Amino acid sequence: LGTFFHHYLEDLSATLGETSHFAVREGVEVFFIDHHIPAGQIVSVAGQTGEFAPLHCTAHGKPLLADYDHNALRDLLGRAPLKGYTRTRVRSVTRLAQVCGQVRADGFALDEGEYLEEVRCVGAPIRDPQGEIVASVGISSPLTRLHTRGVAPVAAEVRKTAPAITASLAS
Repeated sequence: LGTFFHHYLEDLSATLGETSHFAVREGVEVFFIDHHIPAGQIVSVAGQTGEFAPLHCTAHGKPLLADYDHNALRDLLGRAPLKGYTRTRVRSVTRLAQVCGQVRADGFALDEGEYLEEVRCVGAPIRDPQGEIVASVGISSPLTRLHTRGVAPVAAEVRKTAPAITASLAS
């Protein structure tokens, strides 16, 4: 899937000037299957293709869980507190269920330095023709470049890319 959609990552990186990623869920982790680093950035977030990361504290994992309710999240992740990577991470399944509801409402997720302290990420779910979430697409940026006030336009671009990929799945 990753290389088939690579041109979407190239376009997203060209538009936003940030590293773009394509990911899928693999058990209780997100698996990055493709990325694109824009030319010309001296400081960028390295590509993570082939790497795993936690679902609960990444902007790619949260969209993959967007349709999960509290019970489904508890069944998947268990009852123990969620593993922390930074002080800003989601700590409980209850809070994660609220975050998933926000992702459903907004159409995108944020990682505000929850997995990597100096990185802000924006991700959106990709659905198959039946409406099931099958992947996520998004960008990663150093916090110094993607300030809070810049999230809305970035999220709008990421949110435009996800349904374009979804539409290509139907054709």
